[in-house]
Amino acid sequence: MTSPSLDSPPGPGFVATVAAATGIHRRGNFALAQLLITHPGPRREGETAETVEGGMRQLATALRLGPGDQDPPVIGAQLMISQGRVALDYGHDQYVMTIPQSSQDWLALVTVGAACRICLVVAPLALAADQAETDAHIRASLARGQLLWGTTFARRRF
Repeated sequence: MTSPSLDSPPGPGFVATVAAATGIHRRGNFALAQLLITHPGPRREGETAETVEGGMRQLATALRLGPGDQDPPVIGAQLMISQGRVALDYGHDQYVMTIPQSSQDWLALVTVGAACRICLVVAPLALAADQAETDAHIRASLARGQLLWGTTFARRRF
């Protein structure tokens, strides 16, 4: 099996298996919307840990995310909001990634054009991971160069 090119976005079949979670980082009066993108690991026929990691790197490349140990690049307006639902334009010419129902506070932030920090973790993370396990996984992924991030915001409609 040949690995897909990192130059093209992954297909909708892979993206449908990706997990996304929203949150807000607060520091004083400052609030930053956050979007964590992970993958629970091989679940589809023919998937391996290596193909999952390859798909996650392909997704990170399509989003133009940068290394987690450097300042996050601004990747442009990749969030789309319609009737309280949010989708992420990941560069596919026909599909977008839907974001699960988020809190009203998170939705309000991105709706008014606030920045949203995307954090993508390449190594699989179990869906059942609790907060402590997720934090440890993110820190370990950062140390191994498997965390990529960028800053986006919602597209304005005219």
